[in-house]
Amino acid sequence: MLKTSTTVLFIGMLFAVLYSLAIIVSPQTFANSTLEARAETKLENIQDQGAAEAIVVQTRHMGVFALTTSIAMLFVLFIGFKKGQKWAWWAFLFVGGIAWLYGLVMQISEGDMMNLVGHLIGTGLWLIGILLPIKAFFPKKA
Repeated sequence: MLKTSTTVLFIGMLFAVLYSLAIIVSPQTFANSTLEARAETKLENIQDQGAAEAIVVQTRHMGVFALTTSIAMLFVLFIGFKKGQKWAWWAFLFVGGIAWLYGLVMQISEGDMMNLVGHLIGTGLWLIGILLPIKAFFPKKA
């Protein structure tokens, strides 16, 4: 199960890297999706262009933060998780939980369907990846 879950988490981390890169490369697309869901508007309809630019910059920053976290978790995956080290499982539980579950709750509450799909995929891969090997990380004591 450990090998399978490592593969699932690797796929999940690749998805996270690609999702992050998409946000970095095209922050306007993601900002518009959120604005449409929350405020029923788009960037080009915002009167203050400085505010619109700030939204784009902040969205890109969010993508950069997600990318660096994803890269760091790839190291955790191959240095600790793959070897069955408990600290790595806990790292995936907390980091993945904060990132994917927070995003999922926010996208559901905002009604942002484009970002919701991404968070559903990421959350699903993360849950499968951490729950599949739970017996390998936490065996029953005799």
